[in-house]
Amino acid sequence: KKEKKEKRKALTIGPWVFPPASFFPLLVKCGQRIKNSSEKSDTSAIIGGVPADIIDFPWLVRILDKGQHLCGGSILSEWWILTASHCFKHKNTSTLEVTDGEGNLDTKNLTKIKVDKLITHQDFDSWFFTNDIALLLLKSPLNLGVEKVPICLSEVTDMKRWRNCWVTGWGTTSEQKGLEPGVLQKVNIQLIDWETCFHMVPMLTKNMLCAGDLRGGKDACQGDSGGPLVCQKKTNKIVWYQLGIVSWGVGCGQEKRPGVYTKMSSYLLWIEKETALSKRPYKHEPDSGYSLLLSPWAILLLYFVMLLCCL
Repeated sequence: KKEKKEKRKALTIGPWVFPPASFFPLLVKCGQRIKNSSEKSDTSAIIGGVPADIIDFPWLVRILDKGQHLCGGSILSEWWILTASHCFKHKNTSTLEVTDGEGNLDTKNLTKIKVDKLITHQDFDSWFFTNDIALLLLKSPLNLGVEKVPICLSEVTDMKRWRNCWVTGWGTTSEQKGLEPGVLQKVNIQLIDWETCFHMVPMLTKNMLCAGDLRGGKDACQGDSGGPLVCQKKTNKIVWYQLGIVSWGVGCGQEKRPGVYTKMSSYLLWIEKETALSKRPYKHEPDSGYSLLLSPWAILLLYFVMLLCCL
């Protein structure tokens, strides 16, 4: 009896001490990372950025075409990568691959996953870059964990509710020279309200978002396309959300010429529809697009209304 009891105890405790690999994806929460290094940005050599640690951006991936860097992207789930439509003009799905977890372009023996399906927005306009969003369905799932984390998406459209916004990428660090760094770069930028940006950037639509520095010197550039613009809510400094996709701009880092991003909140339904049609449904964790703060009197009134309805 004693032997059987001890064996049963070991079986009960065992899975918690040595959980199987399949257990870890269940613990992964979107937009949360294991490391919070210093996020103070210098304006040195993306435009005006500094080298970044990929661990700080565990949702970030590189998209390769025939083994060469094509665009950036972000992890939505173990099956889906979010990126920009304009990256894939005249591209063949069979030559596309995704790699993650490594910030250095020159690292050999990278783990690469082939792309099974490319979905570009049906109304993408390559002249005006409207609806510049795309999804990649992977042939095999990512092994999510502490180094591979999906990014969160949000319904919140009020820019005053966001803080600490960053854009990352492996693109050029100089518009004139067109230099591409060997390592990942990051830059801290500011969201710019739509009305202000509309007067500075032509062809802006309501499904686009502007971010940068109106003084110039901080921006995404060629090669950063498809990468995520991520921010935190002022009320939550733990979770990261993707607000935009690097899309286009007038030059790179010019004064009063902020970068233009695909506005993610406009495409949540499109993402859910397309992923469901592909039999790998994705659904974002819902949050409120509005700030609803009720006074105690309003709460009391609602209570009585509900009480009356139930009588």
